[in-house]
Amino acid sequence: MKRTSLLGVALIALLMFSCQKENSQENSSSVSKVEQENWQTAKLDAKFAASQKQVTAYLFPTDAMSKLVEIPNVEYVQFVLGYSDNTLQIKVIGVDKTGKEFASVDSEILKDASDTDKLSALKTSSGKTSKGTVLLNEHLISPDVALDAINTWQKKLSAVSDLDEILSYEGARFKHYTLEAAIVADMLQNKNTTNIGLFLGLNPVGKVTTYLIGLDKNNSIKKTSFAGKTAGASDVYDGSRPCPPYGDPAETE
Repeated sequence: MKRTSLLGVALIALLMFSCQKENSQENSSSVSKVEQENWQTAKLDAKFAASQKQVTAYLFPTDAMSKLVEIPNVEYVQFVLGYSDNTLQIKVIGVDKTGKEFASVDSEILKDASDTDKLSALKTSSGKTSKGTVLLNEHLISPDVALDAINTWQKKLSAVSDLDEILSYEGARFKHYTLEAAIVADMLQNKNTTNIGLFLGLNPVGKVTTYLIGLDKNNSIKKTSFAGKTAGASDVYDGSRPCPPYGDPAETE
């Protein structure tokens, strides 16, 4: 009888642990959705600007990104926007042609007062290297152009002006940015890259977009060298398809 009672207590404890674990997982998933919803209604005021101005980049570890883009059927990555602590939060999701989600990677926010040092490598290059495919070349950005875009975003945050306008399309706030997974795969070819850094900047039409740059173990911009050429900044790619106006990846083809 006593043994039966002990077994009963153990079974109840196991069930309670299982329920707590399930609840924890659900809460974790729920928080992510809440942050996305919060972003759509967040007040982009001086508090937001002051907090966001401290953000240098969003870091995505190369090992996690490699696993993401190697998942069968993942052809695109979506950088999804959320909001907490007066700051944009960003995660990346691997999706197929229809927008079906497979897996995600959370970012770590890099806050560093030495923005100039982190971006100094971009100043030394005014050109971009030709890549092996049309797709890569379409998204390749000159480092100095990316630097101007990043600095312009920082100036907007200092002025706290038009923030709603530059983070929206026809009054609807951006939800995510879509990019081909092949571009991330190309960035992962450099084995010295520890993190893929996502930097925010203003594109030529005055809207916030993303710039992807390979970072080393110190989270400094990687430098590359070519035969007969001076060393310059690593490749810089843009994530130019925001939602809205673009929806599922299939709609962009």
